[in-house]
Amino acid sequence: MSTLLKSLLRALLDLLILIAGLPFLVAGFLRHKISAHRATESPRLVWQSTPIKSLAYMARAMAERGYLSETAVTELYVINRREDFDHLLFPAVSRGRLVDYLCSRWMAYRFFAYSLSRYDVFFMYFDGGVLRNTLLAPLELKLLRLAGKKIVVMPYGSDAFVYDQMSDPLWRHGLMMSYPDMGNHAARVQRRIRRMTHDADVVVGCLVHFTSLPRWDILPLTCYPVDTQRIQPFSPPATSGPIRIAHAANHRGVKGTEFLERAVQTLRAEGLDIQLDLIERVPNHEALERIGRADIYVDQLVMGYALAALEGLALGRVVISPVDGLPATDLFRTYSYLDECPIVSAGQRTIETVLRDLIVRRAEWPEISARSRAFVEKRHSFEASADMFSAILDRVWSGKTVDLINFYHPLLERTRDDAHMLS
Repeated sequence: MSTLLKSLLRALLDLLILIAGLPFLVAGFLRHKISAHRATESPRLVWQSTPIKSLAYMARAMAERGYLSETAVTELYVINRREDFDHLLFPAVSRGRLVDYLCSRWMAYRFFAYSLSRYDVFFMYFDGGVLRNTLLAPLELKLLRLAGKKIVVMPYGSDAFVYDQMSDPLWRHGLMMSYPDMGNHAARVQRRIRRMTHDADVVVGCLVHFTSLPRWDILPLTCYPVDTQRIQPFSPPATSGPIRIAHAANHRGVKGTEFLERAVQTLRAEGLDIQLDLIERVPNHEALERIGRADIYVDQLVMGYALAALEGLALGRVVISPVDGLPATDLFRTYSYLDECPIVSAGQRTIETVLRDLIVRRAEWPEISARSRAFVEKRHSFEASADMFSAILDRVWSGKTVDLINFYHPLLERTRDDAHMLS
């Protein structure tokens, strides 16, 4: 079957599914109008639709703060568990590609209609909400705004990377090594980012993923938390014996894995007893156990840090990632809280020197471990995440004047804290 014919058949199927879903959409809007939620009440939250664990973490953080806060995802990855998410918008048991295709899109329309009377504030990544794979994808946020919903958009990775807009060539090259096809979709991704940015009430920026965003309204280092209650340090890093280094080596190009391997080989040749654990394609609980048994966790060597680094900090490891020497890191040191971060900075060309220096200062590892845990509790715990998202809700739902763009400004944040202590 030719590509053109397949495209025509897919378009016809999508149109038929939309027609079948229209009654649900109309009923959903009518039900919403009848049972409109008042701004004086606590807003009801939904987080969608990419099934990464940080989505569940953000939802849980706000649920623990007392909000109705649920997740809805359009698929499951191999590493996911069904119980991680509240709503799953595709058949639990496959009945063939065609049936799955039809059912997943029909379920998306049904859930969107249901969500109009169920939720007030919609949090989503830049690859879209539950209608992302339907004909109404370009109109999803506009339909939500028409229904009076509030929208918060944030990046997680490939949803917000437009290669030809990225100013750091090392970061861009690393991404091309791991995700070469994304460059072919740059125009489509850029259109979606601009459309969603325009329609969003708040856009959350973050260190690794903000570079292609035309706007951000608040600037945390990451938009997601880590479960500091569940993730506890096993023991402080050892100050004697073999040096244990862990590294999550999935997506090796963007992580700079080969540079870490070469540095370890060189240091071993100098007589150092180093064990390198490359963690790949394992469930999250196993990855956490292996990171927790290491002394040092190397997150990535190209740009910033991500969720695994937060988990390493929560486990009290000495964490290495590049957090210095770039315009992006200068921005977050000036207007966010990167200066508080105890991560040891290293890149592809400096990892060997940084490791050698750390080994010389091995007696300091327990103190770095303590600072790592304290930092993640202060800035990346569920409590800290709920503080940020509560401030966002104060603006978009309660209509309060909240200076989100300066929420993490070191000087202004300190002034607010001092004023709060005096009040």
